[in-house]
Amino acid sequence: MSTSISRRTFAEQLALAAAAPFVALELSPARGPNLSPPQGAQDTEPSPLAKTLAEAVRLRYGDRLSDDDLKVITQAIHSRLQNVDQLYKVALTNADEPAFVFAAYRGAER
Repeated sequence: MSTSISRRTFAEQLALAAAAPFVALELSPARGPNLSPPQGAQDTEPSPLAKTLAEAVRLRYGDRLSDDDLKVITQAIHSRLQNVDQLYKVALTNADEPAFVFAAYRGAER
């Protein structure tokens, strides 16, 4: 039994998956969303990109979010964008190996 989806639905799901790391909150199953801003993100002004992404969240979910929630979301987005910038600063070449090497388990005899 195969279920097919339309190209439009696929594109929407792909866009949501791509945007999820920028707007997702850390969730704890026992406590619900963690709405405290990340450490180190409180003392800096959010970047224009963080503000724009937070505005997109406000347009989509504004009726369910308070002003404090939007500030926390903006700071979380800003913090994650700073982390992305730090990752881009690490220079890697094709010769750099991953931190782990996958090896399939072939049984006890080998």
